[in-house]
Amino acid sequence: MGERFWETFFVIIYFVGMIVIGIILARRVKSSKDYLAGGRNLPLWLVTATLFATWWGGGTVLGGSGEAFHTGFHGVMYDPYGAGLTLVLAGLFFMKIVHDAKVNTAAQFFSCRYGPWAASWSGLLMVPTYCLWAAVQLVAIGKIFEFLLGWPYAVTILVGTAIILFYMVLGGILAVAWTDFIQVTLVLLGLIIVLPLSIKAAGGWGNVVEATPNHFFAFFPAEGSELAPPTLSGWVWWFGAILGVGLGTLAAPDLYQRAIIAKSGKTANNAALISGFGYWALGVVPVFLAFTAIALISQGVLSGDIINEDSEKLILVLTRLVLPPAFSGIFIASLLAAVMSSGDSAIFAPAAVLANDLYKPMYEKSAGKSLSDDGLMNASRVCVLIVAVISLLIAFFYANMYDLLVVAFQLLFHVLFFPLVLGTYWKRANAPGAVASMITGFVLSVGWMLLSGTMFPGPEWVWALGPGTVGGVVMVIVSLLTQKTYPPKPLVSTEGEVLKWAELAK
Repeated sequence: MGERFWETFFVIIYFVGMIVIGIILARRVKSSKDYLAGGRNLPLWLVTATLFATWWGGGTVLGGSGEAFHTGFHGVMYDPYGAGLTLVLAGLFFMKIVHDAKVNTAAQFFSCRYGPWAASWSGLLMVPTYCLWAAVQLVAIGKIFEFLLGWPYAVTILVGTAIILFYMVLGGILAVAWTDFIQVTLVLLGLIIVLPLSIKAAGGWGNVVEATPNHFFAFFPAEGSELAPPTLSGWVWWFGAILGVGLGTLAAPDLYQRAIIAKSGKTANNAALISGFGYWALGVVPVFLAFTAIALISQGVLSGDIINEDSEKLILVLTRLVLPPAFSGIFIASLLAAVMSSGDSAIFAPAAVLANDLYKPMYEKSAGKSLSDDGLMNASRVCVLIVAVISLLIAFFYANMYDLLVVAFQLLFHVLFFPLVLGTYWKRANAPGAVASMITGFVLSVGWMLLSGTMFPGPEWVWALGPGTVGGVVMVIVSLLTQKTYPPKPLVSTEGEVLKWAELAK
């Protein structure tokens, strides 16, 4: 039997397994609290697995290896290194307090500090921004299927998205968490097997390093080896890349969805820290696979045609080279698992915001009555479908995973970083300041991209940090100028418990 048979066989087995899990977990979903927050009682090992799996997606595995193939280590400073910083900082400073706020979504946390006005604005800006991140995962699904089955790209992303939607619409965040655990286990086992076999095929680690001096030691944009010292602009770019994503994704809605489902604040903190350090350590694996592919191409062992045409498929090409057909099928399924573990989270988090923080207030205002628990759960399911459709449209028209990933993370920084941080740690932050910061960051960043005609306006380090930083300055100024007309509010939980600054409630 050929490699395509085994790859297709194991992918089908995997898909059937995900559907069965969705059906089983649907029986445990009795309320919107179960659907959106998993009952808020999940243990450390499961929260850690789902958080790591959420971050470890198509952009990291396929997109990161493709970027490293062309530009070396400096091309992946955004992810995994910047994105890994997010998890560590979240574990140190934010996960516990979001958990203690007893919210259903990340946007609802803004309501706990600023009121519903700011929560609505954060949701309006968060949903379209995070659809870019969801699109990254759908693109990756399409590329894996296209490579695997030879089907047209448009057909493959529709099939993959339909499978995700099936178990997610049924089981909500519980289905996402449990499938994430299985998915991350599969992909890590696969990568641990493929990396040493690829290095062996290249004749050893020394041959890989020798074939990639400008890639292996290129931590900065300028070409050169370890003997070429970086310039000041290189250092500035490096820190801009790390911080632009590392700080930007601190406002990511699926990050705090994991704080919400944890059984305690300590569990949420520890899960983020373990995931962050693990993400840094394992993030080098796709990079090393890219360097190994370069060595194999230079030796004539591997044809560079497919990789040069689309470098984000290089791990798929390596897999077929170093693994027997049956094992290749298992690993292809594991790569699909990695992508889907991020894809379900990327779709679910903004859908929860759309239902809980945008639709629910609009319904209650227009109907003059509260939205029932069943109504919120059904609205959440519909919003999952809406977000999936928007993300699919993006994936159809732009198929570069790494670009979409970086832009999504950057926009989160520009729009939501300072409202989150200052709202959590600055007593005088208020709603007008937060909303002004969100709008300023969004207008400056999107306007800059439109005027420059590129997703990465130059100088890149200014683009990475500038609009969001200006938004932060605007927030401080507006907050200080509106202290009397809009007095700052204490940070409270959804149950009315004061978490910080009780004196502001007087």
